[in-house]
This record gives sequence, C-alpha cells and structure tokens, in this order.
Amino acid sequence: MSLSGPILFAFDGSDHARTAIQQAGGLLRPGPAVVVTAWPTLETAAAAALIALPSGIVSEAVDDIDTATREDAEAIAAEGCELAATAGFEAEPKVIRSAGAVFAAIVACADELDAAAIVLGSRGRSTLAATLLGSVSTGVLHHTTRPVVIARTA
Repeated sequence: MSLSGPILFAFDGSDHARTAIQQAGGLLRPGPAVVVTAWPTLETAAAAALIALPSGIVSEAVDDIDTATREDAEAIAAEGCELAATAGFEAEPKVIRSAGAVFAAIVACADELDAAAIVLGSRGRSTLAATLLGSVSTGVLHHTTRPVVIARTA
C-alpha cells in the first residue's frame, strides 16, 4: 500500500473533532487534506414505515430528511476545512452517505482516496457506552491498515 494520498480528517463538528484537526497541525506535515463528514441516510429505516404508511409519503419524507441532513453535513465539512486551513492543510470538503456504520464509510473513503492517514477525535466514552452506542474511532482503528491519529480533548 503506497499511502500517497491526502490526510483524511473525519469531522463531525464536535469539540473532539476540532481538537483532532488542531493537534494534527503540530503532528503531521501540512499538505493536501480532505475533510470528510458522514451523513446517515434514513433509506434503510424507511422499510419499517412502509408497513403503516403509503410508499409515496415515506419516500418523500425520507428524501426531505436526507436532503436536510446532507446539507448540514456539507456545512460541517466546510467548517472543518476552515479549521484544517488554519492548521496549515490545503483541505477540501467531502460528504459521504452512510447507510450503515459510520466508521465503515470513513474507512471506505480513506481507501478510495488512498489516504496517507486518518485523523479523528474520540469522545472518550466508557467501554460500556462504546459497546452500546458504538465508537467510530475504535471502528476506524480496527478496520483500516492506514495510520490513524485519534485525539481526545481534556
């Protein structure tokens, strides 16, 4: 694996993600970067709603919610790009649709871009909370062969 691509910042707008970008500026050589924000689609959950509602209503509602969620993700990715630029990176925004686990979408995006490294924040959840709610940083760490930088806030 060559790992010649950009640094991939997984950015969700949280303080943890902000810290990760800021710390990366002191750890990594500035250069090309992609700030990726995943937006979860409701498409998979819509199947359950079809039991009670006509498909046209479900489809329209899912489309409206997905559009709003994607637009929010675009704004979050743009904010991450501003932070990355302040940290010395030449960043571009990218939003990715996640129909499943967010970590899997981030890993797939890193593979597509041949990212040199993946940088993300960690919420620092307890083992129980991470087990119940999932941990994007742990998922990325365990499902990629790329270098991973995980930052935590104090």
